[in-house]
Amino acid sequence: MSNCLCLACDRANSITTKFCTQCGAKLQIQERYRALKVIGQGGFGKTFLAQDESKPSQPRCVIKQFAFETINPNASQGNLDVAIRLFEQEAKRLDDLGKHPQIPELLSFTIHEGKQYLIQEFIDGETLEQELSRVGAFSEQQVRDVLVEVLQILEFVHSKLVIHRDISPDNIIRRRSDQKLVLVDFGAAKHATATLLAKTGTGIGKPSYGAPEQILGKSVFQSDLFGLGVTCLHLLTNVEPFTLYDVLENEYQWRQFLNGKVVSDKFGKLLDQLTAYRVKERPNSVTESLQELGVGRKTSTSVNTSSGIYSFKAEELQAEHRVST
Repeated sequence: MSNCLCLACDRANSITTKFCTQCGAKLQIQERYRALKVIGQGGFGKTFLAQDESKPSQPRCVIKQFAFETINPNASQGNLDVAIRLFEQEAKRLDDLGKHPQIPELLSFTIHEGKQYLIQEFIDGETLEQELSRVGAFSEQQVRDVLVEVLQILEFVHSKLVIHRDISPDNIIRRRSDQKLVLVDFGAAKHATATLLAKTGTGIGKPSYGAPEQILGKSVFQSDLFGLGVTCLHLLTNVEPFTLYDVLENEYQWRQFLNGKVVSDKFGKLLDQLTAYRVKERPNSVTESLQELGVGRKTSTSVNTSSGIYSFKAEELQAEHRVST
């Protein structure tokens, strides 16, 4: 079936239909990408599983729709124009990020019937959230393997001066074909709407995994380290982050949920550092985190993010948002 792209319409149409039989909206983007079904929906719009009908095999892809006017109905036209411009800039960044083998490729960016769309590669696999539900809590070695692999992806991401802002188990997919982890949902709209969100202090990402400064709309590079650290705690304990967090101590009391599992002091200390409440108590960079794990840099995808460009950008962002560290 062909799912209508209209925000107010959820009509299922015949796969050969060109226009929605209910609202008349065009069912193909750029005469090739057809939405098959909704697989996600939020304040920014809908996410669809889709197919590329320009190719003989009609490979699957993902359509992400963004409707900025739904974020803040009272926003001025000027602010909306800025958001759209920033969205376009971020789409270019995503195009660059997609060159990494463990980040979905950006296939297209376009405006269709007044809405902005990203079309990305579809990753066939299982999220870590799904894997956790299926197999139960991970061992220390399994969590360490996840941490190292995602850190190596983030080293590339941060070298491009991009903050993911939404690291969580359901945004990390274990690809079926080679069992490698793929980091998904960079969400161009998250960066593009910063101007609008800052006015209300609206945070970006899932509250369960978001760093304190991120919930205030003031993300820095170490915010990604925090989200990844909380992800590791969730995988290690199979307990939701809200339950692990002690609001009086402002820290995660995760060791009491290990159910007899032994975690080495060194690895436990790193998890504590990654999930520290204050930015300055976390590792300075992805590279520093990898060094703590005894892992060297992959020369094919990494840039020195512990100094130079990384440190400069982190300081610049913190100054811009006046983050208290």
